Amino acid sequence: MVHDAEYPKDSILVVGNSQTTGFNPINQQFGQFFITFILLKETEEILDCAVSVTLETTGRFIRGLFVGRRLVLDEHLVISDVQNRYFGSSQKAIIAAYRDAIKKYKEVMVPKKTVK
Repeated sequence: MVHDAEYPKDSILVVGNSQTTGFNPINQQFGQFFITFILLKETEEILDCAVSVTLETTGRFIRGLFVGRRLVLDEHLVISDVQNRYFGSSQKAIIAAYRDAIKKYKEVMVPKKTVK
């Protein structure tokens, strides 16, 4: 098996989901919009991401909005970039999926209570 990317042992995968409008090709092909983030667990730096889009160029552009940023700490910067640079029909879905990923990350980072 060939691996395109190998990620550090302290990295995690978080997926954010959202809905797109009914006429959006993403909705027609996938049924929903999602972004998969690979990030360092402690620093929340986004190492890589992939999105459910129909065109490769769109996916690369969206990826560029996220990679190198911190998932939670850079929320305002990321949302501002999406609003000011991405003018596709799934702009709101990107923001919603991103916020969903933040919510899931925070759930993962809450210390688990151990049962005695």
